[in-house]
Amino acid sequence: MMDSLKFFDLVSWVFYLGCNALAIFMIRISKTRPPLARMILLLIFLFAAGFNAYTALDAPWNYKDFADSAMPLYKRFILGAFIPIITPMVLTIAVCQLLIALAMTTRGELFQAGCWAGIIFLIAIAPLGLYAAFPMPLLLAWAMLRLVRTESGQSPASTNPKSVKLKNKHHA
Repeated sequence: MMDSLKFFDLVSWVFYLGCNALAIFMIRISKTRPPLARMILLLIFLFAAGFNAYTALDAPWNYKDFADSAMPLYKRFILGAFIPIITPMVLTIAVCQLLIALAMTTRGELFQAGCWAGIIFLIAIAPLGLYAAFPMPLLLAWAMLRLVRTESGQSPASTNPKSVKLKNKHHA
C-alpha cells in the first residue's frame, strides 16, 4: 500500500511539474510559433473537455476532492452548493472547454472570443490550487493573451515606433 502511495505522489508531482513546464513553453511559443501554440491549446482543452465529461458522468464525487487545495471561498462552494449540481455543472464546463478547443482552429473574432473565454476560464480555476496545477492556469492564461495579441496584429513589433518608422521608410 505504501509503495503505491509513493508512486502516486511521484506521478502527481511529475504531472504537476510537467503542466507548469508546458505552460512556460506555451508563453514562449505563443509569440514565436502561434500555429503550434494553437494546436497545443486545442489538444489541452479537448483533453480537458473529454476528461471532465467522462468524470462528471462516471465519478462526479471526485470533484469534491478539489476542495482540499482550494481557496476558502472556492472550498465553501465546492463542499456546499456545488455538490447537488456537480454533473450538470461539470458537463457545462466540458462543453465550454470543447468550444474553446474548437475556437483554436478558427480565425478572427471567433478565435479571439475563444482565447478570451480560455483566459477567463484559466483565471477562474487558478484558486483551485494544486488540483489546477497552480500556477499553471495563470501561466497558460498569459500565453493565451500573448497568442490573441499576436494573432490579432497587436504584437509589440506592430506598435513599436521603430518598426512603424521602418515600414514607412520602405513605402515612401
